[in-house]
Amino acid sequence: MQATPASGSVMRKRIVLKPEFAEIIAKAGFSITEFAAAAGVERTTLHALINPSQHPQRKGGMMRTTAWKIANAYAGRAGVSAEDAYAKLLAEELR
Repeated sequence: MQATPASGSVMRKRIVLKPEFAEIIAKAGFSITEFAAAAGVERTTLHALINPSQHPQRKGGMMRTTAWKIANAYAGRAGVSAEDAYAKLLAEELR
């Protein structure tokens, strides 16, 4: 979804991890390294998404395919739907 603010610039959605992400996956029994492997996402990518302020060279959130890999990995372990996992772990921000 794109929105056009009064200035005329186009705003785009950016997908980010919710602040409580690390705590949620820990409660499901995952370490960050285990979760990255289960999701098929590089551990360094996951760390950068968890700590965006430590990686100022990154432009923003994650690709939609990465978001769904994360949601599916959590869903499999937590026994919830991928859609519920997505809502629990990820947020979409306009920027």
